[in-house]
Amino acid sequence: MKTFYLEQRGIALKVLKIKKTHLLGICLLAASFCGLSPKANAIDLTQSYYKAIGYNPSYLSSTYQYKASQTYKMQGLSYLLPQISLSANRSKYDFRTAPYYYANYMANTISLNAQQYLFNLSSFAMFKELNTKAKMGEYQFKDADQQTIYNVAQSYFDVLSALDQINLTKMEKKAAHEDLVLAQKLYKAGEATLVDVDDAQSRYDITSAKLIQAQNKLDIALTKFKAIVGIMPRSISPLKDDISFKFPTPSKLDDWIELAKQNSPVIKYYEQNVNYYKQDLTKAIGDQLPSVALIASYTYTNTNSYIQTETIKYASIGIQINVPIFNGGNSIARIDEAHYRVKQAQMDKENYQNNITSSVTEAFLNVSSDISKIDSLRIAKKAAQTALKANYMGLKAGIKTIADVINAQKQLYDVENQLLNAKYSYITDMFKLKYYSGVLSKDDIDFFNTYLAPSSELIVSNN
Repeated sequence: MKTFYLEQRGIALKVLKIKKTHLLGICLLAASFCGLSPKANAIDLTQSYYKAIGYNPSYLSSTYQYKASQTYKMQGLSYLLPQISLSANRSKYDFRTAPYYYANYMANTISLNAQQYLFNLSSFAMFKELNTKAKMGEYQFKDADQQTIYNVAQSYFDVLSALDQINLTKMEKKAAHEDLVLAQKLYKAGEATLVDVDDAQSRYDITSAKLIQAQNKLDIALTKFKAIVGIMPRSISPLKDDISFKFPTPSKLDDWIELAKQNSPVIKYYEQNVNYYKQDLTKAIGDQLPSVALIASYTYTNTNSYIQTETIKYASIGIQINVPIFNGGNSIARIDEAHYRVKQAQMDKENYQNNITSSVTEAFLNVSSDISKIDSLRIAKKAAQTALKANYMGLKAGIKTIADVINAQKQLYDVENQLLNAKYSYITDMFKLKYYSGVLSKDDIDFFNTYLAPSSELIVSNN
């Protein structure tokens, strides 16, 4: 009787056929309700990136911020170039009381004025300060670009991971249900205990709860994906089954830390921030120093002290010296403030460099750990499959109980779940490592896109 029920059950043998770690392979036994199909219409990582840079408000905002920052170059140059102005005046004089020679007339005056600083430390400092701000804008945009790449990848693989979790849990729930049915039949036949039935029922209830949790995780991941990419995908390309998870190049942590110091746009931003405040200090000092300017003008007028004259034209050129003497102590206070701002900027740079070093170190070590986990879990998966087979055969021989089979199945699904998590952790940590090192680029999107199966898709939504 027990053998008959075991043959009807068949779930253990089905689980033994699970060869693939990724959800695509796991769901071959239940493709119809897992949403797997051989169509190639799914959105992949590269397509997601291109949609994001055309939609994402944060990225588009950064592009406008970059364009605005580049105007600082011309603004700074303007402090070194001549300042030219043209003024024109036309007024009617109608005298009510005045000596006889004050006749009513129409006054016309046109004046062209030019000024060119020969020495002005503040203007030169402002020129350099605004050019520094333009460089800061460039580094801000580079960081925003890398953030977009990272966010797209993170959201894409979060959705994929959630789908994997759902479908793996569906398979686990199906196996748990078949275990429950088998336990109930064996109990009625007197070949199992009530404890066996309760264990099977408990496992089925737990997997049902896990499925609800996995669905919530998918809903959250899809919401974030839509906010970044701008669409709710109908289907998504899954991971390949035969991915080779390689150690990052370069292979030494110190090399990655050095890469970060040389390439991180945020570190570069903070370096320029120090320069910005140094120029601000120079400008504050320059406000206390004399300035020398060459001034010139050309005037066309027919009036002088309210009296009409013959139209005259004259030009003038000269040197103007401005010497600040006392402005209530404001300049001294500004110099002190600028000095402390330089110190603050230097400490901000040191602090961020330390944070980057920590982040790069953590990501690098996590990648190494992920590779070791993947290798170990692949071995553990084979062991769990063997153990399940042994327990199944032992149940047929009467030396194992249904509880032993349930535990073996649970162990196999736990290993499958950990293996999936390790794979996605590797991908995420690789993106983190490159982002914190400042070398993340569109090429990385294309590279990790090769991890996806182009001829398959996972259905996300029927909308």
